[in-house]
Amino acid sequence: MLSSAPKSVPTREQFIQPYFIEIASDGAIKATCARFAALLKKRNIFLFLEKNILEVFAGLGKLTPELPDHFPKSTLPKLIDLSLSGPGTKPCLIRWIPTPAFTSEGETGNWQLSGMKIYPNDSHPLTADNRDHSRAAEDELQYQASLVRYVSDIIFTTDLQDQIIYWNKAAEKFYGIPADQAIGRHFGQLVHYEYLDTTEEAVKKVFGEKGYWDGEAIYVSGDGKKSYLISSIRYIRDNEERITGIMAVNKDITENKLAQQDRKKVEMQLRQYSEQITNILESITDGFFVLDSTFKVTLWNHEAERITHRSAMEMVGQSIRESLPELVDTDTYQSFRKAFSKKMTVTLEQYNEGFDRWLEMSVYPSAQGLFVYFKDVTVRKKQEMLLALEKKVLEMNSRKKASLRAILNYFLKGIEKIFPGMSCCVLTLDSERLCVKLLSAPGLPTIYAHAIDGLLIGPVAGSCGTAMFRKEKVIVSDIETDPLWQGHEELALKFGLRACWSFPILDAKGDVLAALAVYYTTSKSPTPVELDIIERAANLVTIIIESKRAEEELSISNERYTLATKATNDAIWDLDIHTGLYFWGEGFYDQFGHKPGPKVRTRKFWEMHIHPEDRERVLKNMNKFMRRKSKDLWLEEYRFKRSDAKYALVSDRGFLIFGKDGKVIRMVGSLQDITGKREMEKRLLKQELNKQKIIAQAMVDAQEKERAEIGKELHDNINQILSTTKLYLELAKNDPKERLDLISRSAENIHEAIHEIRNISRSLVPASIGDLGLQDSIADLVESVKTTRAIHVEFYPVGKFDERISDKEKLMLFRIIQEQINNVLKHSGARNLIIELILEETENRIELNITDDGKGFNPDKVKNKKGLGLSNIMSRADLFGGKVTIMSSPGHGCKLRVQVPVQNDPEVRGLTKRSEGYGRGGARTDAPTKARH
Repeated sequence: MLSSAPKSVPTREQFIQPYFIEIASDGAIKATCARFAALLKKRNIFLFLEKNILEVFAGLGKLTPELPDHFPKSTLPKLIDLSLSGPGTKPCLIRWIPTPAFTSEGETGNWQLSGMKIYPNDSHPLTADNRDHSRAAEDELQYQASLVRYVSDIIFTTDLQDQIIYWNKAAEKFYGIPADQAIGRHFGQLVHYEYLDTTEEAVKKVFGEKGYWDGEAIYVSGDGKKSYLISSIRYIRDNEERITGIMAVNKDITENKLAQQDRKKVEMQLRQYSEQITNILESITDGFFVLDSTFKVTLWNHEAERITHRSAMEMVGQSIRESLPELVDTDTYQSFRKAFSKKMTVTLEQYNEGFDRWLEMSVYPSAQGLFVYFKDVTVRKKQEMLLALEKKVLEMNSRKKASLRAILNYFLKGIEKIFPGMSCCVLTLDSERLCVKLLSAPGLPTIYAHAIDGLLIGPVAGSCGTAMFRKEKVIVSDIETDPLWQGHEELALKFGLRACWSFPILDAKGDVLAALAVYYTTSKSPTPVELDIIERAANLVTIIIESKRAEEELSISNERYTLATKATNDAIWDLDIHTGLYFWGEGFYDQFGHKPGPKVRTRKFWEMHIHPEDRERVLKNMNKFMRRKSKDLWLEEYRFKRSDAKYALVSDRGFLIFGKDGKVIRMVGSLQDITGKREMEKRLLKQELNKQKIIAQAMVDAQEKERAEIGKELHDNINQILSTTKLYLELAKNDPKERLDLISRSAENIHEAIHEIRNISRSLVPASIGDLGLQDSIADLVESVKTTRAIHVEFYPVGKFDERISDKEKLMLFRIIQEQINNVLKHSGARNLIIELILEETENRIELNITDDGKGFNPDKVKNKKGLGLSNIMSRADLFGGKVTIMSSPGHGCKLRVQVPVQNDPEVRGLTKRSEGYGRGGARTDAPTKARH
């Protein structure tokens, strides 16, 4: 019946663990017992009846009957009882039960011995008493089976292989199969079951785990007829609790089941009918109720429940006037009476102030009472009121006299009136766009409104400060607990404010103009309708603010233009192409001395004041510019006649203004007197030439000084070294004994001369700038100074100089550092020197700081008698537009600061020949240099 059921196993009282030993393929019993003994030994089970089990199976004692070598499988007995006795062993009986061998996949076809039990001698099962007892038990079982055979329940049993071994009368009748045809057959081949809400595999699993299963099953007969059963399946156990088979008890409930199905069908039809009626009522989107002649409620739909928050159970049977006076006030009740008495339809609107709700009702009379449809039209009514308010606000905004604050106050008060419980305010940003600035808050407490004015915006700055910082709406439903209000909640709670929703107002560029905030005295979140209304209000506030600001900017622009025309040195003009009339600004009369006359003059007035030698050229170029419809700037210089008949050199510029059709309609420009400017340029050019002469002379002087220093170095140092070397070599020719020593001294002198020449060369030509770059060249110079141990030098570079400046600029900075190091070594007596070279990206310049801790000096005293070293530094920096600052005082060292702009324009960086690099003291550095050693 259930082929996956577990097979017979010994009980816990028989053994601690079950043992299944498969009988050898030849049926040998002794070999099987030997393997069983080995298994017991492996599991550390050695003692039976106070004796070693190995000794038992080693043949100790006497077996009765003798244990055969083997039984053929076809003749295996149901039980194998072996009587065991011997010296030192208590008499006992060992019982073996041969059973079919199974695996998880099913029967293997082999047999096994299982359920070994040892009986003490006093309960020997082969004694006559025991045989009588066994026979009595069998008789009792047969009697019980005869009773079961005639009960009404369908009962059958199978062995562990699902072979039917019992089939009662009820089973014969139900299945139509006689017992003699059913017994011995496999159950699954004879009967097929289906299961409700489960599967055969699931039933087998539950039965295997629990040892029983109860539930409903469906028997399908050969002709396809279905019968319903209540089924109970259990294991059959013997008096020793061994599983010997499976028993199923079924009860036929087909009639009850079919009756139940019919009943369910009728109930379903009734339910469907009821649902149809309910759906009809619920399909009505309005609230709906029915009143009898006494105006008591007889029906109350779900929409009515939703709108009124009163259930049908509460309302049915109750007087509508007494149960729900907030819905049916005195006027509404009179309308009900009128509709019922006059049999007429009545439509009305009512506003409930307590619930802040508008309701629209339609009352229809009937013979039994009234049908009333009603719906909440609050949203529509408030939308209408908001639309009327917006129209009024836009009318106010169109009037220039109305201020921004007055318009916002009117608008916010109107919103608060339409939506009771709401308090609104509008905040903007201060000039630095860091703090909020109050624009309007008519509904907020005055103290609170002033307290929030000036608060900083940020990522955690309440609702408005956060919304303006993030540029997104911020909904705070509970000010007391929301982290955005941490540090600000005490102020709001003090005035009873519990919720705040803020909507940022952005301009077309995405910049924050302001924020519209809505406060409530209760903790709440916005509904979709509220969100829509507030966003609509925020859009109108955006229009108001942008309109007022544009109006203000236009006013300021007009004022600025008027003032600019008065304050500027330019004469502003505006030419109308169609009429040929000129508009002249105030500056025209101030610059050229003409008496104030009409501001609009003809073009001929302007033409006649142009110098005759310039007039044809200027008019020709101007007409050509207008014909080309150029969008560039027209620019001319010419002589213009003043009121005193003298001519001034002027710079005239203008641009064209086009209409929607692309035609030129106006030309606007400015006329500037540049006579003084040109004279100033001539003077500046002369000063610049003089300055260049001074710089050139300083370079020549420096070059001469450098040459003198080089000559001194060559004469005083290298010349002496080489002269001594020559003397050593001449002595070596004539003195064989001292020859090697003299040659060695000569080599040392030559090496020293090479070193000195290299130092001079390095000071003249810093080849490392081209090879290593500015930073590494300075570092090389610093290391060479450190080796002298005359002063401690530190170099701190900041920035990527080699990528931003030209080689000439690098050489200039290197020479300045070299010159200042020489000055410090010669004059300061310093112990420490710090060099800082910084590329300032934001300022687009390089700053060089050279600081020493020497004796210092008073810059004012040496201002007019700078040494050649400082003069060289200043002239080099000046060539590149640099600035030199000296900060020093006696006893406090000296700091030299050089600031040089970075030239980004390649044409500007390509300096003229006059700024080409010079060596130390003015020596040229554009000649080829020798490789460094």
